[in-house]
Amino acid sequence: MTQSEENLHLRELFLEKFGKLSLKVEQLTDEISFMKRKFDKLNKFNRSFGLKSLRNSEPLDFAQDVNGIGSPTKKYVLSIRAITEEWKGRKNDILITIRQLDNETAQDLKSLGIRIPINDIRNIRLLTKEIISLLYIACELKGVEINDILREVLTEINQAGPKILNEIKEKMNL
Repeated sequence: MTQSEENLHLRELFLEKFGKLSLKVEQLTDEISFMKRKFDKLNKFNRSFGLKSLRNSEPLDFAQDVNGIGSPTKKYVLSIRAITEEWKGRKNDILITIRQLDNETAQDLKSLGIRIPINDIRNIRLLTKEIISLLYIACELKGVEINDILREVLTEINQAGPKILNEIKEKMNL
């Protein structure tokens, strides 16, 4: 084999290897682009769902957060908040939201909520009935008298009533 034949053979080998390498790089680039699009879509879905409504709402001083059972990295909180932005022709709603927070930073990761108009007595009554039913079950299981607890809760609400009403009127511009 002469020097020029050897150079030609090496050149063809180089071009063949370069072609295969280029194809692999192109395939990897496509895979990385696909993974990035999928990650961006998943990240956008996970990070934005319900968080806009949460940002547009504000906590109510009289409504305490209820902590749920968390995990080593996440904390779950039920919050009752005021939301005044107009949505589907309605505004001045109560936002009952379940928030997923990072344990270390306490930053909201996800949020899911239900909007109920502040004057929707039927739905608020239904929600109250369900919560009192849960309280009844818990009291029965623990052997605690529910009437004492209900009397105490109603007394607290009656005492704080004017303050609660003023807060709602201020935050919701009623």
